This record gives sequence, structure tokens and C-alpha cells, in this order.
Amino acid sequence: MKLKKELDTELLERLLFKDPEALKQLVSSYSTLLFQIAFRITGDQKASEKILSDIFRELWDKPNKFTQTEDTFHSSYLIKRCKIKCVQFEETHIKSLLSKKSKNYIAACRSI
Repeated sequence: MKLKKELDTELLERLLFKDPEALKQLVSSYSTLLFQIAFRITGDQKASEKILSDIFRELWDKPNKFTQTEDTFHSSYLIKRCKIKCVQFEETHIKSLLSKKSKNYIAACRSI
């Protein structure tokens, strides 16, 4: 019986050759965990889904980046990527909120 890490390593090797079934298996293995993390951080279902989509798209587009990780477990790397994507989402969201408030403030000042 193969360990999960060995199976994931095989899947990653298959990803290097653009095997869609390998990606499908990785998505099946990790999407629930990553969605829970993303939703817990963002509190936004659509944002969490987009974050997952971005992570797996990165994995498909740049599997070499994933295979060169120093993490002992592949799940550790994916969790880190998920958290980074969540922080980036939150930063973008906060900037857009500040931008909206600034525009409203400027508009209010002009009307005075």
C-alpha cells in the first residue's frame, strides 16, 4: 500500500506531462480542505471558490514550482498557497473598500 505522499508525488510527476486525470485526483483530494481554510479566512464563498480555482490553475500551469517545494507534505505547500491567496484577496478587498470610501468622501466634500 502506497502512502499518500508517494501517490501525490506520482500525480505531480504526471502533471508535468499535463495529465488531466492527475489534476482531477489532486483536486478531489485537497479541494474540501483548502475550501474550508479559504472560507474560514475570507468568510466569502465566491472568493474561496476563486482562490481554489487559482491554486489549482497554478498547479496545472506551473507544476515544476510545486515539485520543487521543500515541504515534507504536499498538503503543507497547498495550505500555504491557500493562505497566501487569502491574504492577497483580503488586501485587494480592503483597498477597494478604502477606494470607495475615499471617492464618497471626495464627492461629499465637493458638494459642500
